[in-house]
This record gives sequence, C-alpha cells and structure tokens, in this order.
Amino acid sequence: MSVSSIREYFELIGLVAVVLSLLLVAYEVRQSNRIAQATTTYEVARDVNQFNELGYSDAEFANLLLQLSDVDSEFSEVQALQARLLAHRFVNIWTVQEKAHQNGLITDEQFELTKTDVLTIKNAFPGLAPHWGAVFEAQPKLKDREVLQPLVLSLSE
Repeated sequence: MSVSSIREYFELIGLVAVVLSLLLVAYEVRQSNRIAQATTTYEVARDVNQFNELGYSDAEFANLLLQLSDVDSEFSEVQALQARLLAHRFVNIWTVQEKAHQNGLITDEQFELTKTDVLTIKNAFPGLAPHWGAVFEAQPKLKDREVLQPLVLSLSE
C-alpha cells in the first residue's frame, strides 16, 4: 500500500466522520425544536387551564365573566378595571402565541386554534369590546397583528 492510497483512505474516513457529525447535529437541532414546540404548547394549555380554573373557582371572577357576556352590562370601577386588565391579558397571550408561531415554536395547527380562540372569546364576551378598544388605544401597533384582526375589524364596524 502506497503513502498516497493510505492518505486517500484516511481522507475518506475523515469525510465520513464529518458527514456523520453533521447528521448528528441536525438530529439534535430537530429534537431541540420538538422539545421547544412541546414546551410552548404546554405553556399555552396551562394558561387556558388557569383561566378556566378561575371561572369555576372564583365566584367574583365568574360573575365578571357573566357580566361580560352581556353587552349591556354596567360595571363598577373595579369591574371595569378588571375587564380592561383581562382584555390586556388575552391580547398578551395571543400576541405571544403569534410570535411563537412566527419563530416556529407553535405549529400551524396550534396557531389556527389560537385564532379560533380569539373569535370564541370575542363572541362569548361582547362586553369586552370597549376594553379591546382601550388596549389598541394604549398600544396602536397591536392593530397590525394577524391574530388580533377579528377584534380590530369588530371595532371598526
């Protein structure tokens, strides 16, 4: 065996090792992305569950939700503040989910569920309408967010 054939043999081994290393890195990146997606999906579900838990465990909050389901309800100052903060909380959750979707941390399917959630909350709690307006007034750039378009359009009607 000549020196040049030995060199070619080792170069081939080196090339195979580099390719295998790159495949391993790609696999690890893919696994990390899957873990990040699962974690984000878990966090979203946890937020929804916390909201639902408040609805059945806190009578005052449940009463506020009942009032928000009627567009003609009148609110005390404290209830109006709670409603405004609730509107901000929803907007924050939804815009974070949109950003997570843009970064590949939420699947298209999960983001479609988020957009459906916006419509569900909008329709279930029409008493939040003036509070959505207050959120957009405080943060006008939010009007450009895809996920919030149903709220923006309903305010312009």
